Amino acid sequence: MIFVLCANPALDRLLVLDEVVLDEVHRARDVTVTPGGKGVNVARAIHRAGGKAKLLLFLGGRVGEIMVESLRRENLDFLFWPLWEETRITTVLHEEKTRRHTVINEPGPLVPLAQAVQCLRFLEEHLGEGDYLILSGSLPRGLRVDFYAECARRVSGKGVRVVVDTSGEPLRRALQNPLFMVKPNVKEAEEVLGFPIRSFEDKLRAVALFEEKGVACVVLSDGPRGIVASWKGERWSVRLREAVHGEYFIGSGDTLVGVLVLRLSQGVPFAEALRFATACGLANTFSRGAGVFDPAVVPRCLEAVVVEPIP
Repeated sequence: MIFVLCANPALDRLLVLDEVVLDEVHRARDVTVTPGGKGVNVARAIHRAGGKAKLLLFLGGRVGEIMVESLRRENLDFLFWPLWEETRITTVLHEEKTRRHTVINEPGPLVPLAQAVQCLRFLEEHLGEGDYLILSGSLPRGLRVDFYAECARRVSGKGVRVVVDTSGEPLRRALQNPLFMVKPNVKEAEEVLGFPIRSFEDKLRAVALFEEKGVACVVLSDGPRGIVASWKGERWSVRLREAVHGEYFIGSGDTLVGVLVLRLSQGVPFAEALRFATACGLANTFSRGAGVFDPAVVPRCLEAVVVEPIP
C-alpha cells in the first residue's frame, strides 16, 4: 500500500489572466479550484495512473470542509486530523500572454501536538513490510523541523520504503534515516549538500552524495535540462526528444514522484518506470490543476521522453 502524508495541504485557486500589471485591477478569464499541496497532488497522480494511495493530511475550518468535499468527489482515499485553524489557500496567477506563473502561498495553520502525535501513532500502527510512505511538501506551524525524520524513524525499521520530497532543514533531518527515494531539484540539492551544481559532473556528484547518505533511489531534476537519477548503483539521464509541453507546470514534479513510486511498487523496471512517470509529469502541463493529467495524453508525451544509462 502507498501512503502519502501531506502535512501542509492547501486549496489551490488558479486564476487565468492576460497579463499581471502592478497597481491595476484585473479580471480573471477563468478560475480553477482544486485541493492541493504536494502530497495531495501526488495522491491524485497515483489515482489518475490507475493506482491506489491512502492520503493523510491535517485540515481545518471552512476551507478544510471544502477540501473534504472535493477529495470525496475525486474518489480519493483519505484520512485527516481536524484542526482549529483554517487550512491555507494557494493562489496561482497564470498569464496567458507570457505563460508566467505567480504563486502566492498563505502560511499554514497551526498543528497542535496532539494531532502530530496521532499522525505518528497511525504510521506506527498501520504501516508495515512492503508499504510505501511518501512525505511530501512543506511543514506547517506546530510541526517540528524534524517531523519527517521522526516519521521515517518510526517506520523504516518495519520494512516501509520512505520517500521524501521536501527541502531545506526538513530534508536534511530526514536524511539521517535510510530513505528509499528523494527527489530534489538542483536548488534544493545545493541547499542541502552545500555546493553549487552547475555541470553534469556536479549532478553526478550530488547524486553520489545522496547515495552515501543511505538513499536507494535519487531523482535530481533540473527543469528543461532534464533529470539525473540513480537506482541500485546505476545512473540514468532523462531528456526530451522534442519540446513537447503545455502551459501549466505546477504539480508536474509531484506527478512524477507519485507515478514513479506506483510503477516501482508494481515491479516495473526502473528505466521504464522513470520514463512513464516523466511522461505523466509532462502530460500534467496540458491540464489546469496539479496532478490533474489526462491519461489519454500520456502516450504522445511518452514518445518525447528519452531515458538513457550513464556509463
